[in-house]
Amino acid sequence: MASPSPAPTSQASAPLWLKVLVIVMGLMIVVGFIVVAAEIARRMSSASTSSSPAASGATFARSIALPSGAQVVSIDPVGDRIAVHVRSVEGRSTLYIVDPRSGALLGTVDFPPGAVR
Repeated sequence: MASPSPAPTSQASAPLWLKVLVIVMGLMIVVGFIVVAAEIARRMSSASTSSSPAASGATFARSIALPSGAQVVSIDPVGDRIAVHVRSVEGRSTLYIVDPRSGALLGTVDFPPGAVR
């Protein structure tokens, strides 16, 4: 007796776990693109809403009281702040941290002369 010949097979299909894996990875790529696009849109919109008063046409005038006889040594941008280095008549250095959008004094750092670290 001859053994039955195998039936002609159609194209072999991929295992179920492989199909599920491909679908899940495709969904993760789509969700990733959506998250990246949403984050870019959020950052672009927050940058335009936090613009300086000068850009929106508004102006401000602030006065920051310095010690008598003190001189501004330098002004440097630091991130989204301005650092103003001031030296007093006695030789004490102070760093004033200022918000450039509002002109508000955010804080000071004193550097007394002769201080030991």
